[in-house]
Amino acid sequence: MSVEKKGWASANWPAYYRWTTKRPPRELLVRFLQQLEWEGKTGKGRKAIELGCGSGTDSLELLRRGWRVLATDQQPEALDFLSKRVPPRSRGSITLLSSPMEELPLPRAHLVYASFSLPFCPPKDFARVWENIRASLLPGGHFVGQLFGNRDEWVGERPLNFQTLRRVRALARGYKLDLLRETEEEGHSFSGPKHWHFFDLILEKPWRL
Repeated sequence: MSVEKKGWASANWPAYYRWTTKRPPRELLVRFLQQLEWEGKTGKGRKAIELGCGSGTDSLELLRRGWRVLATDQQPEALDFLSKRVPPRSRGSITLLSSPMEELPLPRAHLVYASFSLPFCPPKDFARVWENIRASLLPGGHFVGQLFGNRDEWVGERPLNFQTLRRVRALARGYKLDLLRETEEEGHSFSGPKHWHFFDLILEKPWRL
Protein backbone atom coordinates (compact mmCIF):
# COMPACT_ATOMS: atom_id res chain seq x y z
CA MET A 1 0.00 0.00 0.00
CA SER A 2 1.43 3.35 -0.93
CA VAL A 3 0.63 6.99 -1.52
CA GLU A 4 3.09 9.39 -3.07
CA LYS A 5 4.50 11.88 -0.57
CA LYS A 6 2.84 14.82 -2.32
CA GLY A 7 -0.55 13.33 -1.47
CA TRP A 8 -3.44 11.38 -2.89
CA ALA A 9 -4.13 13.69 -5.81
CA SER A 10 -0.65 13.33 -7.27
CA ALA A 11 -0.26 9.57 -6.85
CA ASN A 12 0.38 7.58 -10.02
CA TRP A 13 -2.71 5.44 -9.59
CA PRO A 14 -2.66 3.64 -12.97
CA ALA A 15 0.91 2.46 -12.29
CA TYR A 16 -0.03 1.44 -8.75
CA TYR A 17 -3.01 -0.60 -9.95
CA ARG A 18 -0.89 -2.35 -12.56
CA TRP A 19 1.69 -3.13 -9.87
CA THR A 20 -0.88 -4.62 -7.47
CA THR A 21 -2.50 -6.85 -10.10
CA LYS A 22 0.64 -8.99 -9.93
CA ARG A 23 -0.10 -10.14 -6.39
CA PRO A 24 -2.43 -13.02 -5.46
CA PRO A 25 -5.41 -12.49 -3.17
CA ARG A 26 -4.33 -11.49 0.33
CA GLU A 27 -3.42 -14.37 2.63
CA LEU A 28 -5.72 -12.98 5.35
CA LEU A 29 -8.76 -13.00 3.06
CA VAL A 30 -8.01 -16.49 1.75
CA ARG A 31 -7.57 -17.75 5.32
CA PHE A 32 -10.94 -16.34 6.31
CA LEU A 33 -12.75 -17.69 3.25
CA GLN A 34 -11.24 -21.13 3.65
CA GLN A 35 -12.31 -21.22 7.29
CA LEU A 36 -15.89 -20.40 6.30
CA GLU A 37 -15.84 -23.09 3.65
CA TRP A 38 -14.46 -25.64 6.13
CA GLU A 39 -17.52 -24.78 8.24
CA GLY A 40 -19.75 -25.48 5.24
CA LYS A 41 -20.52 -21.82 4.54
CA THR A 42 -20.14 -20.80 0.91
CA GLY A 43 -20.36 -17.32 -0.53
CA LYS A 44 -23.74 -18.01 -2.11
CA GLY A 45 -26.31 -15.57 -0.76
CA ARG A 46 -23.71 -13.59 1.18
CA LYS A 47 -22.81 -9.94 0.68
CA ALA A 48 -19.35 -8.43 1.11
CA ILE A 49 -18.23 -4.81 1.18
CA GLU A 50 -14.64 -4.05 0.26
CA LEU A 51 -13.42 -0.68 1.51
CA GLY A 52 -10.59 0.58 -0.67
CA CYS A 53 -10.70 -2.07 -3.37
CA GLY A 54 -7.83 -0.66 -5.43
CA SER A 55 -7.21 -2.77 -8.52
CA GLY A 56 -9.78 -5.27 -7.27
CA THR A 57 -7.81 -8.51 -6.88
CA ASP A 58 -9.56 -9.37 -3.62
CA SER A 59 -13.02 -8.37 -4.87
CA LEU A 60 -12.46 -10.71 -7.80
CA GLU A 61 -11.59 -13.53 -5.39
CA LEU A 62 -14.82 -12.92 -3.48
CA LEU A 63 -16.77 -13.02 -6.73
CA ARG A 64 -15.02 -16.23 -7.73
CA ARG A 65 -16.22 -17.81 -4.50
CA GLY A 66 -19.82 -16.77 -5.08
CA TRP A 67 -20.16 -13.62 -2.97
CA ARG A 68 -22.10 -10.53 -3.97
CA VAL A 69 -19.69 -7.61 -3.67
CA LEU A 70 -19.92 -3.87 -3.12
CA ALA A 71 -16.45 -2.64 -4.10
CA THR A 72 -15.66 0.91 -2.99
CA ASP A 73 -12.70 3.20 -3.43
CA GLN A 74 -12.06 6.91 -3.13
CA GLN A 75 -10.30 6.94 -6.48
CA PRO A 76 -12.60 6.61 -9.52
CA GLU A 77 -9.62 5.28 -11.47
CA ALA A 78 -9.63 2.18 -9.24
CA LEU A 79 -13.19 1.33 -10.18
CA ASP A 80 -12.51 1.92 -13.87
CA PHE A 81 -9.56 -0.45 -13.58
CA LEU A 82 -11.55 -3.08 -11.68
CA SER A 83 -14.55 -2.92 -14.01
CA LYS A 84 -12.35 -4.09 -16.88
CA ARG A 85 -11.20 -7.11 -14.86
CA VAL A 86 -14.63 -8.44 -13.86
CA PRO A 87 -15.60 -11.57 -15.83
CA PRO A 88 -18.83 -11.14 -17.81
CA ARG A 89 -20.54 -13.90 -15.80
CA SER A 90 -19.90 -11.98 -12.55
CA ARG A 91 -21.00 -8.51 -13.61
CA GLY A 92 -24.42 -8.94 -12.03
CA SER A 93 -22.85 -9.76 -8.66
CA ILE A 94 -20.74 -6.64 -8.16
CA THR A 95 -21.54 -2.98 -7.52
CA LEU A 96 -18.82 -0.34 -7.85
CA LEU A 97 -19.01 2.85 -5.80
CA SER A 98 -16.52 5.71 -5.64
CA SER A 99 -16.58 7.47 -2.26
CA PRO A 100 -14.30 8.32 0.65
CA MET A 101 -15.01 5.73 3.34
CA GLU A 102 -15.84 8.46 5.86
CA GLU A 103 -18.72 9.60 3.63
CA LEU A 104 -19.97 6.15 2.69
CA PRO A 105 -23.30 4.87 4.04
CA LEU A 106 -22.66 1.16 4.54
CA PRO A 107 -25.47 -1.29 3.78
CA ARG A 108 -25.98 -4.42 5.83
CA ALA A 109 -23.46 -7.11 4.95
CA HIS A 110 -22.03 -10.44 6.03
CA LEU A 111 -18.46 -9.21 5.54
CA VAL A 112 -16.68 -5.87 5.64
CA TYR A 113 -13.21 -6.30 4.20
CA ALA A 114 -10.58 -3.56 4.40
CA SER A 115 -7.13 -4.60 3.20
CA PHE A 116 -4.65 -1.92 4.33
CA SER A 117 -7.26 0.77 3.60
CA LEU A 118 -8.58 1.81 7.02
CA PRO A 119 -5.27 3.46 8.01
CA PHE A 120 -5.94 5.98 5.23
CA CYS A 121 -9.16 7.13 6.88
CA PRO A 122 -8.55 10.63 8.33
CA PRO A 123 -7.82 10.28 12.06
CA LYS A 124 -10.70 12.58 13.00
CA ASP A 125 -13.15 10.30 11.17
CA PHE A 126 -11.80 6.91 12.12
CA ALA A 127 -13.98 6.31 15.21
CA ARG A 128 -17.13 7.05 13.22
CA VAL A 129 -16.09 4.81 10.33
CA TRP A 130 -15.31 1.98 12.78
CA GLU A 131 -18.77 2.29 14.32
CA ASN A 132 -20.34 2.36 10.86
CA ILE A 133 -18.60 -0.94 10.10
CA ARG A 134 -19.94 -2.47 13.31
CA ALA A 135 -23.47 -1.27 12.52
CA SER A 136 -23.24 -2.57 8.96
CA LEU A 137 -22.40 -6.13 9.94
CA LEU A 138 -25.22 -8.61 10.26
CA PRO A 139 -25.19 -10.87 13.34
CA GLY A 140 -22.56 -13.52 12.72
CA GLY A 141 -20.88 -11.27 10.14
CA HIS A 142 -17.18 -10.54 10.04
CA PHE A 143 -14.71 -7.71 9.75
CA VAL A 144 -11.46 -8.74 8.06
CA GLY A 145 -8.61 -6.32 7.48
CA GLN A 146 -5.57 -4.48 8.80
CA LEU A 147 -4.75 -1.51 10.99
CA PHE A 148 -1.36 0.20 11.05
CA GLY A 149 0.67 0.02 14.25
CA ASN A 150 2.31 2.91 16.05
CA ARG A 151 5.83 1.88 15.01
CA ASP A 152 5.11 1.95 11.28
CA GLU A 153 7.60 3.98 9.23
CA TRP A 154 4.90 6.39 8.09
CA VAL A 155 4.10 7.61 11.62
CA GLY A 156 4.72 11.36 11.60
CA GLU A 157 5.20 11.44 7.83
CA ARG A 158 1.64 11.07 6.58
CA PRO A 159 -1.79 12.08 7.94
CA LEU A 160 -2.92 8.50 8.56
CA ASN A 161 -4.26 6.78 11.66
CA PHE A 162 -2.03 4.43 13.66
CA GLN A 163 -2.99 2.19 16.56
CA THR A 164 -1.28 0.72 19.60
CA LEU A 165 -1.90 -2.91 20.52
CA ARG A 166 -3.96 -1.76 23.49
CA ARG A 167 -6.10 0.39 21.21
CA VAL A 168 -6.61 -2.47 18.76
CA ARG A 169 -7.80 -4.69 21.60
CA ALA A 170 -10.22 -1.95 22.62
CA LEU A 171 -11.55 -1.66 19.07
CA ALA A 172 -12.17 -5.42 19.06
CA ARG A 173 -14.36 -5.34 22.17
CA GLY A 174 -17.87 -6.56 21.50
CA TYR A 175 -16.66 -8.92 18.78
CA LYS A 176 -15.55 -12.53 18.92
CA LEU A 177 -11.81 -12.28 18.26
CA ASP A 178 -10.99 -14.92 15.65
CA LEU A 179 -7.55 -13.48 14.87
CA LEU A 180 -5.32 -10.68 16.11
CA ARG A 181 -1.86 -10.96 14.59
CA GLU A 182 0.84 -8.31 14.93
CA THR A 183 3.57 -7.99 12.29
CA GLU A 184 6.63 -5.75 12.34
CA GLU A 185 9.11 -6.21 9.51
CA GLU A 186 11.20 -4.63 6.80
CA GLY A 187 9.53 -4.80 3.43
CA HIS A 188 8.49 -2.80 0.40
CA SER A 189 5.69 -0.51 -0.68
CA PHE A 190 4.97 0.88 -4.12
CA SER A 191 7.28 3.80 -3.35
CA GLY A 192 10.19 1.65 -2.14
CA PRO A 193 11.61 -0.01 1.00
CA LYS A 194 9.50 0.46 4.12
CA HIS A 195 9.35 -0.58 7.78
CA TRP A 196 5.91 -2.09 8.32
CA HIS A 197 4.01 -2.40 11.59
CA PHE A 198 0.42 -3.59 11.29
CA PHE A 199 -2.26 -5.76 12.83
CA ASP A 200 -4.27 -8.40 10.98
CA LEU A 201 -7.81 -8.76 12.31
CA ILE A 202 -10.63 -11.24 11.84
CA LEU A 203 -13.58 -10.25 14.03
CA GLU A 204 -17.00 -11.86 14.25
CA LYS A 205 -20.08 -9.90 15.32
CA PRO A 206 -21.98 -11.92 17.93
CA TRP A 207 -25.49 -13.11 17.24
CA ARG A 208 -26.54 -11.52 20.51
CA LEU A 209 -24.89 -8.52 22.15
